[in-house]
Amino acid sequence: MSTEPLTLKTVVQRSPDLLFTEVNGDLVMLSIRTNQYYGTHAVGGRIWALIEQPTPIQAVCDALLREFEVDAATCQAETLAFLNRLAKESLLIIHAPA
Repeated sequence: MSTEPLTLKTVVQRSPDLLFTEVNGDLVMLSIRTNQYYGTHAVGGRIWALIEQPTPIQAVCDALLREFEVDAATCQAETLAFLNRLAKESLLIIHAPA
């Protein structure tokens, strides 16, 4: 994993080493590699769905802005924070820039 913080230009994809399911609108994930459970709210689950394939973080934010009532600055800051946490836990694949 890169130690560089993610930016809006970073292309990310969810790790295939996770099992996940939705429970009452929230996402619950199990890392096959570490046997750790993770949980997230509905917006985190939506981000997870958006990064099934390699996707620039800006495109994730653009989709969230269309779907949720949030301003761009808050959306970008919270999306980057969430994805940086996933990266720290090795739950993301970070692709080299095109």
